Amino acid sequence: MEKIGHVRIDDRLIHGQIVASWINVLQCSAIVVADDKAAADPLQSMMLQMACPPSIQLKLMKISEAAAYLKDPSVDRSKLLVILRNVDNALQLTQEDLGISEINVGNVSSGPKRKKFSKSVWLTPEEIEKFRQLNARGIHLEVRVVPNEKATDLMSMIGK
Repeated sequence: MEKIGHVRIDDRLIHGQIVASWINVLQCSAIVVADDKAAADPLQSMMLQMACPPSIQLKLMKISEAAAYLKDPSVDRSKLLVILRNVDNALQLTQEDLGISEINVGNVSSGPKRKKFSKSVWLTPEEIEKFRQLNARGIHLEVRVVPNEKATDLMSMIGK
């Protein structure tokens, strides 16, 4: 199975860093937003479409639909940027054998009961445990906001 171009957790989904940096560096032709909540919300769907450059195809799908799409042999997985809102979505998507070996943790916003691990990653104890589950599946987790930033191993940050 062909490697997926890039898989990213970012609770902002599509925003300036995605449009200005990641798309160009990855030379992707499509963004797959795998998120049940966004897929069910017409307003958010419209806003994501507006944020996506016209030259990039946007696939906004429920996680189960995204898994089926990513398994389709006719899809050029190497040109995809897959964006997930949170670690829960990543756990759900990776239950399927999609060959995901690395996930970029780009942004998990601050909030109650969240501990700061980097300038863009704040996690609850429950999320830390879920990231450990992803790592136990053999998935490398890197923290990196933009492509030219040095990647940092999430598991080293949170302590294995």
